[in-house]
Formats: sequence, structure tokens, C-alpha cells
Amino acid sequence: MVRTRQTGRRRERRATLFWLVVLVLAAGGWLWYAYSRPDAPPPSGTVLPSPSARPTGPPAGAQPVRVDFALDGDSLQVTADQAGPVIDVTEPVQLRLLGIDAPELHGADGSPQCWAETARAELQELAPHGARLWLLPDTQRLDPYGRRLVYAWTTDGRFVNGELAALGAVRELAIRPNLAHQQDLHDAVEQARAQRRGLWGSCVGR
Repeated sequence: MVRTRQTGRRRERRATLFWLVVLVLAAGGWLWYAYSRPDAPPPSGTVLPSPSARPTGPPAGAQPVRVDFALDGDSLQVTADQAGPVIDVTEPVQLRLLGIDAPELHGADGSPQCWAETARAELQELAPHGARLWLLPDTQRLDPYGRRLVYAWTTDGRFVNGELAALGAVRELAIRPNLAHQQDLHDAVEQARAQRRGLWGSCVGR
């Protein structure tokens, strides 16, 4: 009789263990399915990359232009195929990227400031001759030199202003009222500074 009870208990424990394993595997399979889909939301607690590192395509309403060349690390010459809401002419125009400031190619003594040439090269890599950029304005449309003030994205959705900030190619330049993306730019610059990327590791004190 005792042996029969012990055998029954062992069978109950095995059955319970079996169903626990089945439940764990089923739950794991559901979680894998739910979060492996491209359109699934991230699990709670997941840290998302900054917008500058999250390609999603150009933003709605942005105007496409063709890059002629980079003037320095924060400005370019571009040409629009047709007039639009940001660039209203089809002649070449100069752009100034908002929220950032690259070292000058012609400093006070006439020579390039530290990291100026590298900053221009990094902008050229993001926006080479002939490439498409997609532009949006902020509150003010022109700077005192007649350049168009813009935010720019590549065709695959990289935020050019933010990419330069994240590379450590530029400093932050927040000028009211043009602050639409300033928090993202501030965060990117501060992270680059903390990690001593780009000019933050090479130009301190220069």
C-alpha cells in the first residue's frame, strides 16, 4: 500500500513537471514570435537608439535637393530640381545646418581650426556630390549671410545634423527660435563629448 502511494506521488510530480516544461516552452515561443516581428513593439525596458541613428526614410513633407558640394562641416551648396517649400528656386543655393557648429576652415589667423577639415570630410561622406538630401526648415528660414537654415536627412533617413553631432564633428549651437530638434542634437553632442569622439578627443584646449 505504501509503495502504491509513493508510486502515485512520483507520477503526479512527473506529470506536474511535464506540464510546467510545456508551459515554459509555450511562453518562450510566444515571446519570441511577438518580439521578432518587424512591427512589434520593443520589450519593456529596451533602450532605443537616438533618432540620428534610427534610419526610417526622409520625414513627411521634406523637400528633396541634389548636393553640389560641402562648403565646410556645417554648410553645403545644393540645387533643387523644382521649387518647393524649403528651396523656392532652381538655382544653386547655400544651406546652413541648424543646431550645430563646425570648426572654421578659415580661423582668425586664416588657417583651419582644429578638426575643420575632418568635419567637412565627414559631411562630404554623408552628403557626397550628386547625392539626394531631404530638407525641412525651422522658424527662421535664412541666416545673416543669406544661407537657408535647414535640417537635412539622407535618402535612407539618416539625420545629417544629428550624425555630425554623434561623430563629434561639431559643437552644439542652439539659437532661438530654431529649436525643433535641439534636444536630440544636445544629447548627441554630450554623448560624443563624454566618449571623447572626434574634436572632443583631439581639440580640447586648442
